[in-house]
Amino acid sequence: MLKALIGDGLDPVLQGTSRLVRRLGLRPNTLTFIGMGLNGLSAWALAEGEWLTGCGLIVLAGFFDILDGAVARNCQETSAFGSFLDSVLDRYSDLSLLVGLLIFYSRQGRVGYQVLLGLAIMGTALVPYTRARAETLIPRCNVGLMERPERILLIFLGAAIESLMPIVIWILAVFTNITVFQRIHYTWRQMKEKEKG
Repeated sequence: MLKALIGDGLDPVLQGTSRLVRRLGLRPNTLTFIGMGLNGLSAWALAEGEWLTGCGLIVLAGFFDILDGAVARNCQETSAFGSFLDSVLDRYSDLSLLVGLLIFYSRQGRVGYQVLLGLAIMGTALVPYTRARAETLIPRCNVGLMERPERILLIFLGAAIESLMPIVIWILAVFTNITVFQRIHYTWRQMKEKEKG
């Protein structure tokens, strides 16, 4: 939902930054790897219960995640491989944050949260997978409540305000999986309409 609202709307704002970054010799794929590394560090901070450090690193990783695409578009360096790589590394980034939380709650012996995080990990992995599989059958399948920007924003809020983290975990566990089923239902409906036509 947030991606649909924002899209590439920040590109003009980042135009100057994009050119500066490119002059420094940093290519879009390099920025993508930096963003993943920062998310890995954030996951480590969350696992250690260093919530504010994790929160700050999520923001920094998010900046690089926006910047890699902006540099590619503003400097005419877009490529099919770059888009593929970005998508794959985004999955590592998303799942690493949840694994960090899983480690933290495992150390606390909080079995309920471990189960919820297991569900959130499954849902988070399946949201982009269902889209990718659906789009081999139908033109577009970007429906659903809990896409990547919403998930990252929720984890950021939970890290920024620790008392919110249990609520965030519940929301992720439930709504990532609801999004998967929304995409399954949408694909089924689209294919039924295609068969009728």
